[in-house]
Amino acid sequence: MSEDLSWLPNFLIPGAPKAGTSSLQKWIADHPDAHGSVEKETYFLVDPGTHMYRPEAHISDGLQGWRSQFDIAPGTAPKVIVESTPGYIYYQTALQHVPDLPSAPKCLFMLREPGAQIHSLYTYFRDNWDWIPADMSFAAFIDAARRQDHDFKGNELARHALAYARYIDFLDPWAERLGPDRMMVATFDDLLADQKGLTKRVADWVGLDASFYDTYAFPRENETYTPKNRALQSLNVRLRSHLPKGKLYDAARSLYRRMNTTKGRSHSETEADLARALGLEFAEANRQLAARFDLDLSQWPS
Repeated sequence: MSEDLSWLPNFLIPGAPKAGTSSLQKWIADHPDAHGSVEKETYFLVDPGTHMYRPEAHISDGLQGWRSQFDIAPGTAPKVIVESTPGYIYYQTALQHVPDLPSAPKCLFMLREPGAQIHSLYTYFRDNWDWIPADMSFAAFIDAARRQDHDFKGNELARHALAYARYIDFLDPWAERLGPDRMMVATFDDLLADQKGLTKRVADWVGLDASFYDTYAFPRENETYTPKNRALQSLNVRLRSHLPKGKLYDAARSLYRRMNTTKGRSHSETEADLARALGLEFAEANRQLAARFDLDLSQWPS
C-alpha cells in the first residue's frame, strides 16, 4: 500500500523574513478551502546547524516527521495546505527538497526593500526576541554584520543580514529548480498598496475562490513590538518555544502582550537615514532582480 501523503503542503511561502509572510500565511490559511500548518514556521526544511534546526523534526529523517504540523481533520480535503518558513529562501536543504516534493508545491517569495528589511529584522530580533542585544544600535548592528564578528546567539539571519538582502543571489537558483509556473515573486510594497488585490491574486494562482476576500478583515500577524520589561521578555523567549501551539498558547501570548509590550517604537531620523543609505548599496542587485522577475521596484533606492 502506498504511503499517504495527502497532508503534504502544496503551497509554501519561503521568504523573505519581515516582508509580510506571516500575514499572507494567515490570510490564505483562513480561506475555507485552505489549511495552515499548526506552527506558521515549521523549520522542517532548514539547514542543519542553523538556529531553527530541530533534529527531531527534519526532512533528513523522512517526510512523516512533518505530518504532525498539518493537523487535518479526518474526512476533510483542503485544496490548499500552506506553510511559511521565511528562512527557506536561503537554505540549501529547502532548495534541494521542495521542488521534488510529491505535492509539487507552488512557492511565493515576498521581498522587501533591503534597507527597510534589514532594519525591520534588526528591531524584530532585538525586541520580539533577544538574538540582538537590547543595547545594540542599528549602526552597530550593521557594522557587526559587515565584519561578521558577532554570533547573535547563533542566528544566521541576523549574522548574514546584508548578504541575505541580495535577493537575486538566492532567487535565481529557486527559479531554475521550480520553473515559472510554480514560482511567484511579490513585494511588501504590493502588500501595503493593495492587500486585498495581492491576496486575491495569490488565491487565484493556488486555485482558491478569491471572492472569499471581498469581505475578509485581513488581520495583521507577527508585528514588531517593544517590551516594557526586558527581564520578563527574556523569560518569555525562554518559555515560549517549549509551549505547545494552540488556543492556550494564543491566549497566553495575548495576555503577555497586553501586560508587557507596546507597539513598535517609531524610528529615529538617524536610523531612517541609515536604512535609506544602506538600501542604495543594493541598487545594482535590485536592477537585476527587477529585470529577472518583472518587478516594479521603482520605489526602492537607486
